[in-house]
Amino acid sequence: MAIDKQAASKVLAQIDRDELAQLGCDLTTITSPTGQEKAIAEFILHWFEANGIKAVRQDVEFDRPNAVGIVKGDGTGLSLGFNGHTDTSFTGTEEDRRMVANMEAESDLRAKIVGNKVQGLGISNMKGGVAAFMIAGKALTKSGIKLKGDVVLAAVVGEISRTPVGPWQTKEYRGEGAGTRHLLTHGMHTDYAVVADGSDLNIVWTQTGVVQVKIQTFGKAEAAWGSKRSTHPMEKLNAIVKMTKIIDAVERWGAEFEEKYIYNSPTGPLYPKVNIGAIEGGAPYRPNYYPGVCAIYVDVRMPPQVRPVQIKHELEQTLNSTGLDYELDIYKSLLGHEGKNVAPLVRTAEEVFEHLFGEKIKPEAPDRASIWTDTNVYNELGIPAIKIGPRGRRIGPRNEEIDIDVMFKAAQIYALIALDICGRLRP
Repeated sequence: MAIDKQAASKVLAQIDRDELAQLGCDLTTITSPTGQEKAIAEFILHWFEANGIKAVRQDVEFDRPNAVGIVKGDGTGLSLGFNGHTDTSFTGTEEDRRMVANMEAESDLRAKIVGNKVQGLGISNMKGGVAAFMIAGKALTKSGIKLKGDVVLAAVVGEISRTPVGPWQTKEYRGEGAGTRHLLTHGMHTDYAVVADGSDLNIVWTQTGVVQVKIQTFGKAEAAWGSKRSTHPMEKLNAIVKMTKIIDAVERWGAEFEEKYIYNSPTGPLYPKVNIGAIEGGAPYRPNYYPGVCAIYVDVRMPPQVRPVQIKHELEQTLNSTGLDYELDIYKSLLGHEGKNVAPLVRTAEEVFEHLFGEKIKPEAPDRASIWTDTNVYNELGIPAIKIGPRGRRIGPRNEEIDIDVMFKAAQIYALIALDICGRLRP
């Protein structure tokens, strides 16, 4: 690739830093927890139409649309998709108290521009990235440069890690790929894709998979008072006491798993992770009874070569060794992937980065790369995809901020990657 410096300058001149900051703030002003993305999607669709970009609404389910914009090429060249999710890490409501001990006031979460930063719930993860590719799409449109292939700007629902299980079955719990899988199975395929999720503007194209497991133990629901431990041993009658032994076994297995399955990807190691993320058991209003049921919920992040059946096998072997009765059910299974045939897109990203900033692009750090994002859905379906996006930081238990200059750099990167890829004739 040789960057067309004249065309690049023409496109970059159309990126307005202040407009980008305000768009990021506008997107963040619209609350959009998982399952409640309708209002932000409709804002984005209107914005696409107002800026000469073809708008396509995809209803993933009732009142839950993906918002897609298409910068049309002339049909002779390669196409490129940009992807970002509109749902946020937290709801911004009292529901978050289940996970966060000391919550800031909801008023602190409101979007605002403070100096060189945009603040508010969702700006870092990841409305800053969505705003950046929206502005890049507008810049390509306004530049007047005719592309050969389409640029698809997809603001999708349901990427945050939420999983339907037990009584939690509504759309508010359908995340981790819900919107992107619908996007790609309903016509929005491209030759390549860039996922704009936060990576500190570093690059990665390998992501971990996810297995989530419910493990139950069982006791005998009868009154505990008046009984002696010698005749009524807790480890036989009390499901919660039994679960402490299960937890100990899972923790020991997890420590071994995290060392055994480190994956050496082209951009560096990916780290597996085992986390006991939730526990429930007994009746808080009747603690005089032995609890008859206790359950834990375990999240396993696994590298591409490991499959859910392997996780199930290893966990069952571990739990069988305890001699306790249990039930194990997998309720989520998403594979990890290393992108194939990504080399042309990677080269473009490398050269664009060096052209813009005079330095080489860095791989994303292992601790940040070792996650699941929508990049996996593209690579699973055979669309070579990389992740590169702006990332801010948490400034409270839920509140976030991002540097406007980082968003601006992302918009420049996206515009020039699209200019190159979508300027190429289809082979």
